[in-house]
Amino acid sequence: MIKKAAKEAAVLVLAAIALGMVVYAVRPDKIATRPALDTSGEAAAAGESGVSMISIDEANRLYREKKALFADARHRVDFDAGHIDGAVSLPVTESALWLDDFLAATDPETVIVTYCDGKNCHLAPELAEMLYFNGFDHVYYLENGWTRWHERGYPVD
Repeated sequence: MIKKAAKEAAVLVLAAIALGMVVYAVRPDKIATRPALDTSGEAAAAGESGVSMISIDEANRLYREKKALFADARHRVDFDAGHIDGAVSLPVTESALWLDDFLAATDPETVIVTYCDGKNCHLAPELAEMLYFNGFDHVYYLENGWTRWHERGYPVD
């Protein structure tokens, strides 16, 4: 009985995988991926488009040169407790409240660096993808951004 159930489960898993691969192969909106941003700054200057991770040093360079908008993907209460100086609060979980206004007020050519907190935080990449799929071509996410930024003594509010 257990062998039969295991075989049936295996068949179902294989069928689900095959179906998933077929659906992904035919869907027109595949997720764009690129390697991490070059720390020399040439990639940002060249205007590459897509979503990718950015190094803390490159993010700081963009910040110092005022070449990027920093977007905090965390909940508003976390933003209020502390954030990168000059960052805007764009909580992923509340995008219905701010997305339309943000799209109307922000140039699609703006370089945007999203961040959240924690090595396993998924909010910054999610926000970056959301912005990319809403017309922003130069979007980067800073992994464990708040902690790393704060620990290095970079400007905070």
